[in-house]
Amino acid sequence: TNHPSDTENLQTVLQNPTFTYLQSATQDHLTTKLSHLRAMVLQPYIIEPVSSFLASYSSAMPDLLSIFLLAIIILVSLKILDYAYRLVVFWVTLAFKLVFWGSILSLGWYVYSVGIENAGKDFGWLWGVVYGFVGDFQEKSKTAAAAYAGNPK
Repeated sequence: TNHPSDTENLQTVLQNPTFTYLQSATQDHLTTKLSHLRAMVLQPYIIEPVSSFLASYSSAMPDLLSIFLLAIIILVSLKILDYAYRLVVFWVTLAFKLVFWGSILSLGWYVYSVGIENAGKDFGWLWGVVYGFVGDFQEKSKTAAAAYAGNPK
């Protein structure tokens, strides 16, 4: 709800001599500070070194088209590598899933074909073989470590 009186009040505030003085003083102060910043910081530390660098290496600098083509080639190469990576990860994951589910199905088929009791006996025998190998490996490791340390049993 914009009333004509609101617009008139805003115009009178903007035309007030104090407001216009503050506005011009702020602009002058800001202009002075920015010119001081440019003269003391930007010109000697940024503009001059960059311009001298560009002037000295302008003949050796590649043109913009070469840089653009290089950027496009790099992006396309990265997209191709990302695609190849995802493809390899997919096939490796698929292989592991097939091996996992194939062994689960094979184990289920084995238990179904020989019965639960015989499968339990076979599992116990397999557990004993694995436990024996692990125990033998640990014993040989301790013996080798003691011999390496210089104090055999």
